[in-house]
Amino acid sequence: MRRAEPWPRAILHVDLDAFYTSVHQRDEPGLRGKPVAVAGRSRRAVVMGASYEARSFGVHTAMPLHEALRRCPELVVIPPQQSRYREASRQVQAILRRFAAPEKIETVALDEAYLDITARTRHGTSAPEEVARRIKYSIHTEVGLTASVGVATGKLVAKIAGASRKPDGLVTVLPGIEADFLAPLPVGAIPGLGPRTEERLRLMGVRTVGDLAHHETQRLIQAFGAGGALLQRLAQGRDRSPVVGSRPARTISAESTFEYDVTDREELEVALRRLVDRVTRRLVADGVRARTVSVKLKLPDFRLVSRQVSRTSPTDDPEVIFRAARAALERSHLESRPVRLIGVGLSGLEHPRPEVQMTLFD
Repeated sequence: MRRAEPWPRAILHVDLDAFYTSVHQRDEPGLRGKPVAVAGRSRRAVVMGASYEARSFGVHTAMPLHEALRRCPELVVIPPQQSRYREASRQVQAILRRFAAPEKIETVALDEAYLDITARTRHGTSAPEEVARRIKYSIHTEVGLTASVGVATGKLVAKIAGASRKPDGLVTVLPGIEADFLAPLPVGAIPGLGPRTEERLRLMGVRTVGDLAHHETQRLIQAFGAGGALLQRLAQGRDRSPVVGSRPARTISAESTFEYDVTDREELEVALRRLVDRVTRRLVADGVRARTVSVKLKLPDFRLVSRQVSRTSPTDDPEVIFRAARAALERSHLESRPVRLIGVGLSGLEHPRPEVQMTLFD
């Protein structure tokens, strides 16, 4: 076994296990041990989250709900409750901030984050895993949830490591053995590698991450351009992408899928009003105002139509935002086409300037 090298960087990937359903199973003991899915109620609803009991039946995220119920007739379906998920996520984020500064925590989703703990662990190779254990313990005892954590010198290997032993796992990949850890995995284990790219690699004889790491670089560049060389570097465990700390949201959005296609303008405006109310509440809660309001429509053939309206000054007034959204809807729904989904987005977000009290010397 190769001797472990010192830690040049120490990156953690923290992923809450079956987050959405785990929140419900934590709060409602009667759901524990049962197949549970979080999904809407319409006939077009998709699974937002599935418990591990449901996953054993082949139920997974993004699966149409009707298919999930076919695979698991005993499935307990719970409508999403975003406020509960946000609160649990907020509690976990507070724990993470005990171990890393905000600029060293990259929040990927409500249930997923990267931490750069290099500054805490420069004086010992076993320290990163100890930090990971403490994070897991704190999340379990204080929030009542379990997390899987990967520890490595880079984000990619940390993510793959944590996912390799879920739920409630902890996997550490020591410096210098990243390529050895990745080599036997199927090439599809690389996050973000789409099925088309995976199929093209398979036709080139690349089936494992190790195959990719040792493939002729020029052939990869010919097939995928500069992305081919990047893929190979990742397969070799050479990932220097930084942990990008917390940043204010760039957009706030909400959408709704209709149970049946809608052509009636009044019905669309009712749905639009509800969505505007939702995004405006989030706008006010975040203490920001928006300059641009956009409306997105998905048609029955899944084509997307979107239009936007921009203002000269930012606002958080729900009536002003609704009027802008209605104007955008007017522009995007010229032919009274059936609509499958409607969405509203706010962008150009700005914090209002603080009012400054003038002093005698001003």
